[in-house]
Amino acid sequence: MFDLIIRSAVVVDPVKRTERVADVAIENGCIARIEPSIAGEARETVSAEGLVLQPGIIDTHLHLTASPAGHAMAVRAGVTTAVDMAGPPEKVMAEAKTHGRGLNVAVLNAILPGRNVSGNRPDASEIDAFLMASLEAGAFGVKLLGGHFPLTPEASAAMVRQSAERGVYMAWHAGTTEKGSNLEGLREAVALADGHPLHMAHLNAYCRGRVLPVLDECLEAAALLEAHPEIVTESYLSARNGCPLGLKEDGTPESAVLAGNLRAFGFTADLAGLRRAVLSHRLGVLMPGGDDVAIVSGEAGLEHFERARAEKRPVDGSFDGVNPFASRAFFAERRRADGSFLVDAIGTDGGGIPRNVILESGLPLVKLGAFDAVDFAVKTSYLPSRMLGLAQKGTLEPGADADLTIYDPVAGRAVHSLVKGSFLLRDGRTTGRGARIVCTESGAAAVRRAGLEPVLAPGGVPTLDRRQAAGIV
Repeated sequence: MFDLIIRSAVVVDPVKRTERVADVAIENGCIARIEPSIAGEARETVSAEGLVLQPGIIDTHLHLTASPAGHAMAVRAGVTTAVDMAGPPEKVMAEAKTHGRGLNVAVLNAILPGRNVSGNRPDASEIDAFLMASLEAGAFGVKLLGGHFPLTPEASAAMVRQSAERGVYMAWHAGTTEKGSNLEGLREAVALADGHPLHMAHLNAYCRGRVLPVLDECLEAAALLEAHPEIVTESYLSARNGCPLGLKEDGTPESAVLAGNLRAFGFTADLAGLRRAVLSHRLGVLMPGGDDVAIVSGEAGLEHFERARAEKRPVDGSFDGVNPFASRAFFAERRRADGSFLVDAIGTDGGGIPRNVILESGLPLVKLGAFDAVDFAVKTSYLPSRMLGLAQKGTLEPGADADLTIYDPVAGRAVHSLVKGSFLLRDGRTTGRGARIVCTESGAAAVRRAGLEPVLAPGGVPTLDRRQAAGIV
């Protein structure tokens, strides 16, 4: 007897590159059978007629700790595996126990000058200590938050090199103390990486027309990736960004991204400019509430910001219209010369930031013919699973983990999702609890001490077979 049979779904298989109506049987947390009709008995049967079933969506870039609602927001968006791109792992795991909704979570611990390293030019020994401590604390890898909290170019290059030598997965939000979070920062990051494998975060964020016209920036970024296949990346589809609204004692932004966006929209990069940006509705302030986060601006947004500031609580914001549609669409569908996708995954940079729109904004691109449902599954599940070294996920092969996303292609929303055969989302409502933490062997003990289950992965940025993923032989 099977544990569960999902009947009459439109099953999209990114490995076999097929799309067909079929039943899916699940047993012991794994895919057991996929057939046009399964006659065996099951403890539970669910109809998915008219719905699309694919391997679980893996969001390769989000921020769960931006709000306690982050887990619920990601699950409602159809995500089954989330890569938290800041950490720290201790905080992510603590919140997973209290606010988790059953996700697989991989944490990339951000290096923060003056907080977990001495300053913006840590030496090789300090970087090495940070890498090892991050893995031992349960992180899957590390993150260089160059756009917000940059290191010097020399220290940034050392971090990429040492991560590669140590086999540590590393992502980089481009930027150093010399270059910003724009095309110039991307150029610099690729040069400093010097051929070492790397996850370049949210490629579209460097093509906002700040250096060249938007399309010219996109074409140059594409050429850089073509020349450096060792770099994996994701892009997102939201017009909004996210950034911390913390200020230094002199009233200037702690985050270089906040400062840059204020200037780009014609505001001064200080407290007065931030206030004007909120009042003008260009900058929204994130206001958590229950299992969701609202974006408020104008007088209400400023009031929320000032209250948090007075109480010395961290508060985040989001600029509207910061990401041009042209770059978002360009990187979603752009292919390499060999026909494989240029950008490996569709992320969100969401989680606790209200832009969890992989389905909401990705499916319209399917309808427009930018790619088909199979390619959508490749970019949202199969390739992300290979980026993370999760061989049991991203596929519907018998014996694979029953991590599934089932969505309404007309409404563009998730209806059900499962991890290891257990529902996280059922009829649009979250049902899961806690989290499984994706980590290396070094962090398994820390995860267990936190009362959570580790999901072991090898670590390091892999070499992707993009041609195979695209069905190119």
